Amino acid sequence: MDTEELIENFDLLGDWEARFGYLIELGRALPALPPGAKTDANKVTGCMSQVWLVGDVDGGVMRYQADSDAHIVRGLIAVLLVLLDGKPPATVLATDVGATFRT
Repeated sequence: MDTEELIENFDLLGDWEARFGYLIELGRALPALPPGAKTDANKVTGCMSQVWLVGDVDGGVMRYQADSDAHIVRGLIAVLLVLLDGKPPATVLATDVGATFRT
């Protein structure tokens, strides 16, 4: 899925209840983190939920893996991965995630 398809899917849903359901579905489809990746070094601090993020550069593009113990947060992670995973570092840095969500 690409960013345009993600935005179109949210637009089609209309109300917040349907959008939250879709967000939860996206989170359920998120691949599990590899064993051992849920470490303090990969834990995102300052979140109410537990969130782990692993990032790396592979072949000139950013690769991310992430997980959370909260369904909605897993869905938000899935959205971020659509926006940022597989993109060159300069594109990731230039991406205005907030503007995408306001779309």
